[in-house]
Amino acid sequence: MKPRTRYAWWATIAALVTLGSAGAAQAGTPSSQQARIAAAADAVVAAGIPGVVVYSRNGPRTIRIARGSDDLATKRPMTSSDRFRIGSVTKTFTATVVMQLVREGKLALSDTVEQHLPGLVPNGQAITYRELLSHTSGLPDYFSNKRIFAPYAAGHLTYTWSHRAIVRISAADKPLFSPGAKHRMSYSNTGYYILGLTIEKITGHSLATELNRRIFQPLGLRDTVLPSTNTPPGRYSHGYSGDFGKPGQDVSIVSPSILWAAGGIVSTPADVAAFYRGLFQGRLLPLALVHQMQSVQFAVPHARQVVGLGLFGASFPCGPTWGHNGDLPGYTTQAYSSPNGKRQAVITINAGEDAAFTPAQQQALARLTLRAYCG
Repeated sequence: MKPRTRYAWWATIAALVTLGSAGAAQAGTPSSQQARIAAAADAVVAAGIPGVVVYSRNGPRTIRIARGSDDLATKRPMTSSDRFRIGSVTKTFTATVVMQLVREGKLALSDTVEQHLPGLVPNGQAITYRELLSHTSGLPDYFSNKRIFAPYAAGHLTYTWSHRAIVRISAADKPLFSPGAKHRMSYSNTGYYILGLTIEKITGHSLATELNRRIFQPLGLRDTVLPSTNTPPGRYSHGYSGDFGKPGQDVSIVSPSILWAAGGIVSTPADVAAFYRGLFQGRLLPLALVHQMQSVQFAVPHARQVVGLGLFGASFPCGPTWGHNGDLPGYTTQAYSSPNGKRQAVITINAGEDAAFTPAQQQALARLTLRAYCG
């Protein structure tokens, strides 16, 4: 949910690319590529990460690897079918529904929040949906609001907030800058809660219902859900974090009310890859709208990343990528796809948000990411 892990992991990837240690995309047999990815995944676990799942795809060739444990208490081995909280990767799903409403003529990116949710946020008449999607609204981030985060910091992991309350409390803080200010961008989970509330207002249905009807079912994402319960459904990977006061604490039961439209989806790496592939190949939106999502709205200084609409973009040795990452207490997901969805890598680990990873863990994760995406 927070940007700190996102930029730490990516900065390490960027450093490896700059130094040339990753090399160019390599030719090789499927078995040799699988062995290289497996070795890189083993290195991640050896660096102290509890468990990792890797999904790597290049055209028709797919590799799935799981290493480590999905439950440290029972020492249960991780499997490639384990479900994870995918955190802010959820934002691309939410953004896709917003763009579907744009296609249907029910919403325009130039519409203001006040037009659809009157009185919800101060200065709502100046904040557009394009700015919410691209984190250029100036709205503060609710994950930085001490009042909202206090119950969880005190150990009450199942504390439930209403979605509107989170928006109202967070938006009452001083704006970081004027909406759409030139050369200004600040990652805001609050903005994506507003998007979720807008979807519910326009459709008359819950966000979970709309995600299921518009995305999960059409793409056959059988292991993907926006849950309303504290415990993820089905077999899932337990997540570990020290953000709530206890190092290595199992935080799997954290309330979904603090995640929702900004980070609440539970899924598998294979389903996440199938989603991005379906989106980028025009199965959810006309390609003209997909290309709008992939258009650069902002370049993140010093991070070698660009911001689209519900997407982050970057350049790898084997070509450009679009996707998103998700980092929240206990879980971290990195999802990368080529603009046409033919080359992909999704990596999920059951650790995250512990004030970023150690340098050794960052190096191991970055090398695994480059290996899984580029070969």
